[in-house]
Amino acid sequence: MPIIQQKLQNKAYVKAEPIASAKTVAIGFWFSAGSRFESEGKHGISHFVEHMIFKGTKNRSCFDIACEFDKMGGYINAFTEREQLCLYCVIPSQYCVQAINIMGDMIYNSTFDASEIEKERHVIQSEILSSLDDPEEVALDAVFSSVWKNNPISWSIAGTTVDVDSLTREDLVNWYEDYIRKGSLLVTLSGNFSEKETFEALNNFPDRENFDLVRILERPRWNSEFSFVKAFFQQEQFFYLFPLSLPLSYEKNICYAILNAIIGDTMSSRLFQKLREESGYCYNVYSFFNVFSDCGFWAFYATSSKENSLKVVQDMKTIVDDFLKNDISEEEIDFAKQHLCGEEIMASEDVEQRMKGLARSYFAGYESIEIDQVLELIRNTSHEDLKNVLEEVRNSFENAFVVYGPPLKNSVEKSIEQAVKNGN
Repeated sequence: MPIIQQKLQNKAYVKAEPIASAKTVAIGFWFSAGSRFESEGKHGISHFVEHMIFKGTKNRSCFDIACEFDKMGGYINAFTEREQLCLYCVIPSQYCVQAINIMGDMIYNSTFDASEIEKERHVIQSEILSSLDDPEEVALDAVFSSVWKNNPISWSIAGTTVDVDSLTREDLVNWYEDYIRKGSLLVTLSGNFSEKETFEALNNFPDRENFDLVRILERPRWNSEFSFVKAFFQQEQFFYLFPLSLPLSYEKNICYAILNAIIGDTMSSRLFQKLREESGYCYNVYSFFNVFSDCGFWAFYATSSKENSLKVVQDMKTIVDDFLKNDISEEEIDFAKQHLCGEEIMASEDVEQRMKGLARSYFAGYESIEIDQVLELIRNTSHEDLKNVLEEVRNSFENAFVVYGPPLKNSVEKSIEQAVKNGN
């Protein structure tokens, strides 16, 4: 069924995908709020507010909210990113309007009870301490700080325990008012729902002051340096990074996805086969993208013991550089296309993934298209299209390399740095 896109009278925007055969519906409320919009002294405030919208409203206690969704047999959750905050749920279709009303209550009527704030402050601080034991999560923050120095996009989403301790109730309420109650709102739905009843419920929400989802932000400056960042984990982590030229067209985005499947996003990819299967250096090895409104990067990632650090860096850089400089085979391209088509088909069966995909395409400036059209675009991507993208990446001359982990011998560090710089 056609995707519905509509600006409501209250200045919220809706992007909805009816699926008549589904028995469930996924609903997402997306706000232009996140760590990138925070200022000094307010680090972690978006994430704190995300927690607090679950802690009670003028009409419901936090227990009431939990019970109502538990009774439906569905679930409600939320997450904060660098540029978005999302409140979402997945429930049986017959509860769609009820779920929208509860979520509306949460985003318009949260009370920020002082005792609940203090309890949740401790919960968030515990969450932050827990995240510090996750080497990949901490390393990614270090990567952001290395390639986008002194820019809000590099700040930790949750902040530090000290940051969270400094936030007052007034700080939280003001942020909630500006970014959640009154700021821009995108609502995405995917699944089986009544269009008439759903839009009536959404139109009952109060007016919003800011419909424009694009905010003027300080554009990060890419830092193409080699960086050692010391951390007392057991393994070294390696990031070989290339900045992306934005905006990306939908067609170019598909090109990147095909190339990513060949180099590092699958078990049969070049990086995985060489570094893990053939050499046995790594447990984790893959490639991935991080893309924002005005910046992004393509990253190649691996971990290893300290003893294998130099070998991993040498092989990793050789594999990636060879991939960028030399032609790729038709067999690899066909294989990657089949892989992506399979992923798209499986994702099309998941209403939550489809709901999130509607939002991602909206923020990227893409028109949402039917699954058959997506598959056709993947299959019709030409060898020449892929070569052009690889050439663009190769010619950027702005790659960065970050090593994050326990201290290495000076001689090993020098050898790694030399290995990274060779050929650049």
